[in-house]
Amino acid sequence: MLIKIRQFAIICALTTPLFAAEEPAQKPWLLIADWQTRNSTTVTHSTADGKYGRSRYGVEAVYQTPAGAMDLEYYKYNNKFSGALATGDCAFGKTTDLMLTGFRQWDWNERYGVQVIYALESAAEDSMGLSKGFRWGLGGAARWRPDRETDVAIGAQLEDRFEAGIMPIPYLKLIWSPIASAEFEARITGLQNGVILRGFITEDKATTVDFTMAYETLTFRLSDATYGSRAVSIGEVVTRVGLTQFLEGSGTWFARVSFEWVPFSRYSFKHDGETVGVFQNSPTWGAAARVGARF
Repeated sequence: MLIKIRQFAIICALTTPLFAAEEPAQKPWLLIADWQTRNSTTVTHSTADGKYGRSRYGVEAVYQTPAGAMDLEYYKYNNKFSGALATGDCAFGKTTDLMLTGFRQWDWNERYGVQVIYALESAAEDSMGLSKGFRWGLGGAARWRPDRETDVAIGAQLEDRFEAGIMPIPYLKLIWSPIASAEFEARITGLQNGVILRGFITEDKATTVDFTMAYETLTFRLSDATYGSRAVSIGEVVTRVGLTQFLEGSGTWFARVSFEWVPFSRYSFKHDGETVGVFQNSPTWGAAARVGARF
């Protein structure tokens, strides 16, 4: 659901604590429809004046068991440029992101396990076609569960990037539940680096409030420019508040709304590993909505 405008990295979920942690055997599938918008805001640090905003929509399917998970995502982004920026080198058209991520886990015992993490992605401007926006990631992690309240995974991954070489990325995910009504999560994955706080309003966790502070990334392959092939790498600092509500007693259907404040957003254009252009947005806000079901 986010987000995703990203410099590529691997999504690896230890669990899906918000939706599927309690009944993975009975309900391993999670299907989601998603919509998001960002308010247009003034562009700074650019040779052309103008504004930039975006919206997106997409679907996501997750299959999860105690031994692993797969996450298939399809998102289309509508990029909105105005002013002189719309006719400059930094403007690009609609983009599409199709990504398969997942992990496979082998447990030594109740406390220790190892994971293989993988990802395949096609992310490109629509005029190019997804066949030209292909990349991959592969890595591994060790998982440690010292008690019922703590879950830790530490590892590393290799990431194939547009217009650059293969790069090693550290991986860390920590979930700590000190009390039944609250959960703390820390992530360092390349895609999302930050913390998430969740509060479970009801005892059955049917109503959840969450707060996120993170640096999130995304990358798209773009059509060629005068200097050759290129990609845009986006990095954003995001503060997000969300509410998730299951709609009936069986824990199948749910809805989620969230609002976010983005004080920093930077778009860098890459060619052969070098930055050849950049623009930076003024602070902006956004909103998102999701509906889904687990079964």
